[in-house]
Amino acid sequence: MGKFPAAKHLSDGEYRLLLTVYADHNSSMGLEERKNYTLSDIVKVKRNPEENCLDVHYQNGEWWHYYGNGTWG
Repeated sequence: MGKFPAAKHLSDGEYRLLLTVYADHNSSMGLEERKNYTLSDIVKVKRNPEENCLDVHYQNGEWWHYYGNGTWG
């Protein structure tokens, strides 16, 4: 599985989680908002074992927790 640069360090399972939650998160946004939250806008993904999630940081400075149950917050 070819991973984009900010996610190269993730395991395959973590990467699948990122893509799955990203797809749901992105589809919840309006078309204009989506323009700022493409996969190429992700600049950093950090494991967050305390919260059992991935911290996903975007180019515009916004970030979200992407949880293993498929939710974000």
